[in-house]
Amino acid sequence: MTSDTEIRNRVIAVVTKEAMIDADKLAPDALLADLNIDSIDMVMMLQGLEEEFGIYIPVEKSMAELKTVGDLLAFIENQIKAKG
Repeated sequence: MTSDTEIRNRVIAVVTKEAMIDADKLAPDALLADLNIDSIDMVMMLQGLEEEFGIYIPVEKSMAELKTVGDLLAFIENQIKAKG
């Protein structure tokens, strides 16, 4: 099974690529809004994460609930675990 650390590293890699943000700015308590992640960036990130992990992410629900990088990490970890 994939470790939480590996999942986090892969999530950070996708966010870095899709939203063009330096990884050092992606602390768990960093607010996505403060990182200038707009709705298009969010959709691109979520699509990248779906491809990376083979999961489905409901965009409209996710965008409303995810406020911080930590929220995003926890959400992706939960989706992966729910998938089995």
